[in-house]
Amino acid sequence: MKRILVFLLAVMVFIPYLARAQSVAWPFFDRYSKTEGYASVQLERKMMRMMSRQAAEKGDEQLAKLLNGIQYIRIVALKEGDRARLLEDVEALTTNPLYDFQLVMSESESGQATRFYLRESPHSFNSELLMLTYGEKETVVVNIYGEFDLQQVASLVDAWSLLYQ
Repeated sequence: MKRILVFLLAVMVFIPYLARAQSVAWPFFDRYSKTEGYASVQLERKMMRMMSRQAAEKGDEQLAKLLNGIQYIRIVALKEGDRARLLEDVEALTTNPLYDFQLVMSESESGQATRFYLRESPHSFNSELLMLTYGEKETVVVNIYGEFDLQQVASLVDAWSLLYQ
C-alpha cells in the first residue's frame, strides 16, 4: 500500500512537467478542427515516420531526419468562418507569457501577411513553430511540434514550395 501511495505521489508531481512538454496550441487546433467554416489537416507521428522513411529511400537524409523529429503538423484554414475570431485567438495564444512564443519572422506582400512564432520547451528538446498567414487570399494557421531547428524547417518549406509550383 505504501508503494502505491509513493508511486501515485510521484506521478502527480511529474504530471505538470509532462503537460508542459506538450504543445500549447493543441486546444486551439482541436477547437477549430471541429468548428464549421474551417478546414483542418492533421499529420500525426505515424505519418511523419512514413514520410521520413520515404525521404530516406529517395536519398534525402536531411529531410528524413527532420520528418523523423516532428511529432505532428496541424493546419487550420478559414473557409467561411469568422476571420476576426481566429486572428484574436492566435493573438491570445502567441502573446500569453505562459506560453513564451517569440516572433521570429514576419512579412507582408500583396495584402497577405505571414508571421512565424517559435516556442522552445525548457523541459524537452521539442520546439513548437506556429505560422499564421492571413489576408484577402487566405487565412491559414500551421503548427509544427517536435525536435527540429529553424534551418531544417526552412528546408522543409523550400521542399514544399518546389512540390506545389
